[in-house]
Amino acid sequence: MKWFAIFKTGKHTDSNGITKDWTEADIDNIVSSYDPSKHEAPIVIGHPKDNSPAFGWIDKLKRIGDTLYALPRQLVNDFVEMINKGMFKKRSISLYPDGTLRHVGFLGATPPAVKGLPDVEFKDIEKDTNIELPGMNDYEEDQNTNDDEVINHLKKKLNEYADQINNNKEKLLKLAEYEQKLKEAEILKSKITELEMQRQQAVNNFNELKAKMESDKFDQFINKSISEGKLLPKMVPIVKKLWECNLSRDVFEFSDKTKSTPNEILVEFIESMPKIIDLGGSTDKGSNGKNDEPSSKIIADEIRKQMNQ
Repeated sequence: MKWFAIFKTGKHTDSNGITKDWTEADIDNIVSSYDPSKHEAPIVIGHPKDNSPAFGWIDKLKRIGDTLYALPRQLVNDFVEMINKGMFKKRSISLYPDGTLRHVGFLGATPPAVKGLPDVEFKDIEKDTNIELPGMNDYEEDQNTNDDEVINHLKKKLNEYADQINNNKEKLLKLAEYEQKLKEAEILKSKITELEMQRQQAVNNFNELKAKMESDKFDQFINKSISEGKLLPKMVPIVKKLWECNLSRDVFEFSDKTKSTPNEILVEFIESMPKIIDLGGSTDKGSNGKNDEPSSKIIADEIRKQMNQ
């Protein structure tokens, strides 16, 4: 491969009608910013918007005097033949907004923006380094082949290449649809997680409310058992501890197939207890043979007796 000129200093007008005075510093910026590992500029025909098809690649850039030179690699054989026949004698470069080389376009009859570049002739191309379009190597040009046949053959291969591009586009569209479905699935998964958290919070609130209601009901039962004389006030803390310990216990199943929780058994046990406080033995009676003191006072006195024993 040999270097060939692609640009030079001077006042040039681009395809958008913008005129600029290009200096050697501008060319040096193009050279220093070129990194094939990030973007390898293709060699194309004309100035295609999508940089394809590529008939070769730019390996390196350098400036000699006022001219920018490029070193090509992997040139397509048929393209080399057309260049050597003079079918694309002129060339023009395309730059990205930051000044990085986008591609090098070979021109036919279209005049280039930069005048005065020397003609290009590629020779001694290594066949094992070619990048060929699909089926390009099935064409063998002989000495009787004219330029029209070369152009027609190239058009045919370009059409085949375009068909492959369209097929790849369809695959990319299907891939994009799949990626969109994945995004929708992630959104749905997030909503399900949020709903599950709300459900769990509702369950926790329900369990807390249920536990409070059961605790209030048990407190009422304790007060009732005290008033009935089946429990002493000093027994209440122990009974409450038993109740709280039993809250997380499993249901017991007995031999008669009945099922009860530990707290249900505790309530049943307290209900079955005889009266610890006997309110029927009071001797302070009125003239009619009945107790004149209110029953609440009698109960309180009896409780105090029991607690002092």
